[in-house]
Amino acid sequence: MDRGSTTDGDRAVSSPVGVVLLLAVTIAAVTVTVVAGSAALGAVTDDARSSGAENALSQLSSQTSLVALGETDTKRFDLGSVDGGDLRLEEDAGHVRVWIERGGEVDPVFDDSFGTLVYEGDRRTVAMQGGGVWTADGDRGRMVSPPEYHYRGDTLTFPIVRLEGDGSAPAARGTVRQKQVGASVFDPGDNPLQDGTVVVEVRSDYYEGWYDFFSQRAEGDVTKDDDARTVTARLVVPEEVAVDKPLSIGGGGYDYRGQDPLHEDDYETGQSHPSPSTVIANQLSIAQSDGDGDVSNCFDGGTCSAGTYYADGDVTLDGDVDFDTTDGDVVVAIDGTFDIGGHNLQITDETDNEVRYYIDGDLELNNPRIGTTATSTDAKRTQFYVNGGVAENTNGIGNAEIDAIIYAPNAFLEVSGNPTLRGAFVFGGVDLGGAADVQHDPELADFQLTITGGPGQNPITYLHVSENVVEVGFD
Repeated sequence: MDRGSTTDGDRAVSSPVGVVLLLAVTIAAVTVTVVAGSAALGAVTDDARSSGAENALSQLSSQTSLVALGETDTKRFDLGSVDGGDLRLEEDAGHVRVWIERGGEVDPVFDDSFGTLVYEGDRRTVAMQGGGVWTADGDRGRMVSPPEYHYRGDTLTFPIVRLEGDGSAPAARGTVRQKQVGASVFDPGDNPLQDGTVVVEVRSDYYEGWYDFFSQRAEGDVTKDDDARTVTARLVVPEEVAVDKPLSIGGGGYDYRGQDPLHEDDYETGQSHPSPSTVIANQLSIAQSDGDGDVSNCFDGGTCSAGTYYADGDVTLDGDVDFDTTDGDVVVAIDGTFDIGGHNLQITDETDNEVRYYIDGDLELNNPRIGTTATSTDAKRTQFYVNGGVAENTNGIGNAEIDAIIYAPNAFLEVSGNPTLRGAFVFGGVDLGGAADVQHDPELADFQLTITGGPGQNPITYLHVSENVVEVGFD
């Protein structure tokens, strides 16, 4: 056999085979690159279109709010950057309910659809709903711009913006036109609210965005239901506690050693007092984030002026403190126990401004003088809100002289010595000993303390809910 000629033939055949294989690999690589590049380009293009839709709908939302709230009758719009997706108005999309719960009863305020202008791209949806703009990418919804919902202090203002119109959108241009403005769905004459809980519930494809908004920027005790695609915010009407008797006692009862020092008209027993925990927690949060610094700025100089002061832990007073409230109230928020000992806390000016203590622990005291330097009692100018006990680690309160309001419904107070208590005092239980002198301040006869409900609940006193309808028309 001629091995040389065979080798030459094999080489002749292998050359075109190699070329074919190289071409095949090249074509496959190019195909994969084109497919991957097309997918990436599609994703980039869709993201760009969706971002354009977010910007366009945010601008339209601002224009729509002007129309909805009556600042103008009509506004023209042109969503020129919205293309490559489906634009439509869904009148029944998004639902809002508002009601008030009182003693097991439900008082409905509002129950209807928002209406939603939707831009649906390949991978992302953008929507204008409730005066805000929202987006969802299949995983979760988020807020682009906030809705018309405003909680400030103890007031909720909720101008509900509803969209109506033809569902089809042949063009991304048109007009938003005023149809109904400021129709109150809650009688303003029912303000201020006296009791109960205001509940706002939103059912929406963008409920997670609503949840983030309510949780982070709108206040309230907020929950969500993923199955029902709803988010619920609860705002509690503060309870007003009368202090028209010098001594109000909870379930711990009232006892005394020796002769009863109080007339039966001077105290009440078996009372149910709301917890001060939320009032104290709110003040701690405010004092920590927006206050005038550590409580040492108030106590260490001997004289404390108007401001809000915070302590992150127990505080033991090491000297007397005078308060000058000429320029405003003094607020002291202590995240722990406050031990006054036998030191004096007195207001020296003659204004009506107050010194208020919010104590998330115990109040310890033994023989202090607390109140004002005036000859009158002025008990409401000094207020203590205490989450724990009072005089837990001292032998009674000695010969303390206190002109104040002390709201400590979780405390059981044992009194020994000869204290003088003028004002109003709320305790869980009381055991009086010695020769305690308990007096009421007549100026507190019509005075009430405002106590918010349980933990995680935010106060509301004024509710303003209106229905504002905007008609969306496309060219």
